[in-house]
This record gives sequence, structure tokens and C-alpha cells, in this order.
Amino acid sequence: MNRHAPDRYAASQAAAQAQSAYLDAIAALEVPKAMISAAEEQQKETMRQDLEDVCQRVVTEYEIEKDALFDGSTVSLKCYGSLRTGFATHSSDMDLVLTSPNSNPHLSSTESDIPRLLEKALLELGFGARLLTRTRMPLIKFCEKPAPELAARLQEERIKWENQKAVLSKELAKKTVDESRKGSNVPEPMDQKATPIDRADTLKDDSPEGEVPLEDVADELKDIDETTSLPMLQLPEHVNEPHSSQNPGFDTREVGSEGLIDKGSSQPNDKTEKPGAAISAPGRPRPKKDSADVHKKKPVAPFVVKERREAVLSNGELVRLYKLAMKEGWFEPGERTTILAFCRAVEDGSPDDQVAERRAQLLSLPDVLNRYRPPPDHLLDYPKDGVGVQCDIIFSNPLAIHNSAMLRCYNLSDPRVKPMVLFVKAWAKCRKINSPYHGTLSSYGYVLMVLHYLINVAKPAICLNLQHIEMAMRDTSAENTQIIEGYNVRFWRDEAMIRQWAMQGHITPDRQSTVGSLLRGFFQYFAAPSGGFSWAMEVLSLRTPGGILTKQQKQWIAAKTEVLDPVKAGEKGQEVRQRYLFAIEDPFETNHNIARTVVHNGIVAIRDEFRRANRLIQQAANTNVTEDSFAEAAAKDDLNYRYFGPRPRPNVAKAPVQATKAA
Repeated sequence: MNRHAPDRYAASQAAAQAQSAYLDAIAALEVPKAMISAAEEQQKETMRQDLEDVCQRVVTEYEIEKDALFDGSTVSLKCYGSLRTGFATHSSDMDLVLTSPNSNPHLSSTESDIPRLLEKALLELGFGARLLTRTRMPLIKFCEKPAPELAARLQEERIKWENQKAVLSKELAKKTVDESRKGSNVPEPMDQKATPIDRADTLKDDSPEGEVPLEDVADELKDIDETTSLPMLQLPEHVNEPHSSQNPGFDTREVGSEGLIDKGSSQPNDKTEKPGAAISAPGRPRPKKDSADVHKKKPVAPFVVKERREAVLSNGELVRLYKLAMKEGWFEPGERTTILAFCRAVEDGSPDDQVAERRAQLLSLPDVLNRYRPPPDHLLDYPKDGVGVQCDIIFSNPLAIHNSAMLRCYNLSDPRVKPMVLFVKAWAKCRKINSPYHGTLSSYGYVLMVLHYLINVAKPAICLNLQHIEMAMRDTSAENTQIIEGYNVRFWRDEAMIRQWAMQGHITPDRQSTVGSLLRGFFQYFAAPSGGFSWAMEVLSLRTPGGILTKQQKQWIAAKTEVLDPVKAGEKGQEVRQRYLFAIEDPFETNHNIARTVVHNGIVAIRDEFRRANRLIQQAANTNVTEDSFAEAAAKDDLNYRYFGPRPRPNVAKAPVQATKAA
């Protein structure tokens, strides 16, 4: 397959030169602004050293109680990510990984106390620290100088966790005592002051018709969440239940900043009770119950809604919510006709009796509005500025260290790599398409896109494939031949020799192409409707000769939930939602899609921005471009957030409901 950018050579020489000059001029202006300064790098390195001292103290004090010979010097806090690779931009967060090879249990184990102890120590020192455990792997969000209000909220969150832990410990102790009594035939004392919740398991199952027991609601919600995906156009599929002052008790779904791992996109627990979500899957019969289950006493779901939301909302608010629900894919075409008739009546100022008639017709529709959840308030999020150095601290991730080392070697292989990467990162940031937290792509994903182009698409290639070059095969050092977590981390990692080859012109014969001409080809390749990258069918794979696999080859076709292998035997693995609307294979962890955070609206936004950039580049050949390629885009909504939970199955025939009667 022809892998060079479409039209790169078809355009006239004069047009190509004008387009390249246009991009060179922008790069000369934007890249220096994006680049991190030496002073900022030094400030962050000083902060890393201070944090390493804290980590060594916390880990050593904890481990020495179990092992008096524990060597604290083995504890280290290493930098990975953009600061390590050389692709850091101004004000970019620092990514750190804490390693302690002699700690037991493993630092990333759910049984390890060290992450919580480190969070507590940092808070006591006046820093901002928040441990996130529902991410792909545990991490601490750190900031150097939190405002007093933020520091107080972080302390409150920590105290709340400690209180919850105390309650759980008390319940566990009570359960142990109860089991001990049962084993010794000692009658359990009656609690005369038990609350209705305490006695929920003793209530008679006399729920009226239409109110589903709690277990059935959970099963049906799980079934709803398995949304059928359209061919090559999967839909975002996780229920949003943010933690906020309005919605206490639920975790905010967190995604970290730029890094070499996907720190976000944590998945909700299927067993979590979901207020306001007692809507069974249309057409799905209740599961049959055996004779033992018929008499089983179950509590009625406490969140069953007895009154529709329409009864208490104004006409204007109903219009807003129904339009929002339709935007998220709810309601069939006939149902939408009823909704739009009501919306027109309200917006056109129709007589009150006509509006009331249209409003009454809404009651015949599925009760979707009771699923509505406002977006999270993000009271614990750190502001972008004014809090000093920010960083993410993860626990024992050796693959991230090797990944950063390889990207650093690519950076050293040609002087055009760094400015091209910084240009694309700065452009994506300005155009608001670089936030995995909001359903688009991480900066790491854009780095891999640039490297794919320079290795596999540019003719002649600007970079060599460091995972396949003969030099990588010759390196038999322990560092280069080890298998980490089942993955091969071999690549050509001799930085001194890479620099020497680059200076001598051994890596590429193309020393004439400017950054602008390479950027021209890059944007054309990813914007082309045909002949370039096939977003729907292909996977970017840096490790693969040629750089392309198909989604069919990888079996990355439909979204699915996977359970990651637990760090330690007996632990429950972390559930992760995998999406493949956009597919970028991690160079080492080959079953990990770097672009799995990209949702439907996110990929639409990304592709639209590539087309816009390419359109402006094409205009440079004929006229003066009046639109700014780096114009700050309007803030996009959280593309990853769904106000009404998972989208319903699109155009799937529903099975008839089987009437069931209680025995």
C-alpha cells in the first residue's frame, strides 16, 4: 500500500513550497512558545528530588517495622513522560514513578499501605495530594502550593476516607464475632434500635408490581450497559455517577494529564447502586427464579422513582433536557416526533392549552429524564495555574520507564523530531483535542502519530524503527533483553551512538526537508478521506514494520470490558473499558490501545480539526490565510460525560416482553 501522504507530490512545486513556508513560519512562532524553559525544568527537578526524600522516608519507616534490614536507598522516584523524553511543553505536568523493589506487598497492590501513607505525609507537609484508586493504576495527584480552600477540601476527603475505613473495620470485626457466635451456637443479641436499613434483609419481599428488587435492577443495568456498537463507530458506554456535593458517595471518573500510560478512564463498578437508574432494559424479561429464590427476602431498590421528573419541571427545562437526551441517542424516531412537537409549541409561544396538550403526550414516552445526572463539580481538581509544580505519582510501572527511554532515543535521532512533536502538541492543545479526561486523545497519542509518520510515511523516512534496527538485535545487555510483565522491551537504546549516527547522516538521507514540509505531509496524511490513514479500519503500530495493522488483525472491533491481571495472586483485577474508535497500539504493551479514551464525539472533533488544519494549509498555496491555525478553540463540553448514562442500543429489534406472575 502506498503510505506517503496523499497529494504530497501531486501538488505543484510552487504550491508545495508555499504551503511548507506557511507552516515553517507558524512553527518558528509557536514552537519556542511551547517549549519548556531550562529554569522550569530545573524547578521541577528540584521538586522531584524533594519528593524523593519524602518517599524514601515514608517507605523506609513503614518497611523497617517488618524488616529491620530494609535498605531505604533502594527506594527511588524516577521521572518518565515528556520531561524524560525531551518533548515537554511549557507548564506541562511532571510524571513520576515510585519504585521500591524490596517492598512487600508490591506498591501497586491493593494490599499496600504505602500509597495512602504517602498521601497523608504529603498533606501533612502542606502539599496538595489526592490518591486515585479507580484509575488504570493507582496514582497520587500532587500540587506544590494548594490554595487554603483546596487544601482544606483535600484534608476533608482524606478524613472521610479514614472514617469510612474505620466503619468498614468495625463491620468486619462485628461480622467475625457473629460468625464466631454462629459457630458456637451462641444466640445473636437482638438490636432493638436497628434502623430500617439495618433490618433490610429481614423485610418481606412484597414489592408492588413494577418495582424491581435491588438485585434485578443491578442485573438489568448491567445488561443496558452492554451497548451494541455500530460498525467501526462504537458509542461511549459508561454510566456517569460523579462525586459531588449534590451526588455524595460516588467517585469522579479521573484521567490524569499527559503521560506514557492511560491514567484515566477508570471504569465504574458494576455492583455500585445507581440512584435514579431503575429503568429496566426495554423488552428484557426478568430472569426466572428457582423455587428457592421465590421465597428469598430481598430489599426493594431504595432508588425506585415513583414520580416522573416532568411533573416538577418547567416547560423550558423540559425542552432543554429532552433535547439533551436526544443528542445522546435516546428515543426512537416516532418518540422524537412527539418531543419535537412539544419543543416547537414551547419555543413558538403557542397557546397554553396547546402546550399542555403536547406536554401531556410526553408521559407516554419512556421515562428517560429520571436518569439525568448533572456533571461533576470537580471541587477537588487542581487549577491549571497558581499551585506551583504539579505532578502525577504512580507506583512501580517499569514499562513506562522503558517507553520514555525509547521516545527519548527517537528525539535524538533527528533534529526535526522535537519541533514537529511540539508543534502538534501545541496545536492539539489550542484546538481542545488533547484531553483524554474529556474523551479525546492524550499528548502521548499525538507523539506516536508523529513518529509513525516520520518512520513509515515520509519518503525517505526521517527516523529508523528503533525496535527493528539491527543495532537493537545486537544489544544483549540485561536491560535490553529482559521481559517485563510478559512484554519485550528491546530497542536500540545507545544514546551516544544514535547522536553520532544522526550527525553523520546515517539515519536518513533526507536532510533538506524542513519541519514545515514534514508537517504538511503529516496533516494531509491524517486528513485525507482516502489514501491516507484509515481511521475506521487501521491501527497505528510503531513496533510493526510498515507501522500499520488492521483492527480485524488485533480483534479491536467492538468495545469491551477487560479485567487486567491482578498484581498479586488472589487480588481482583482492575476492570477497564476498551474502545477502538481510534486505535494506537502501545509500542511495548501491545494489547493496550493508547486511544481507548477517545469517544464518538471525541473522534469527530479530532478528525474535524485535522481537516480544518489541512484546509488552511491548502489555502496557503493560493491566497493569504486569514484564519489562525492556532486559534484558541472554544471550550468543548466533557465529551466523555453522559448526562443520561449509557446510550441505548441503536435500531436493535426488541424481544417481546414475557409476562411473568409471582407463584
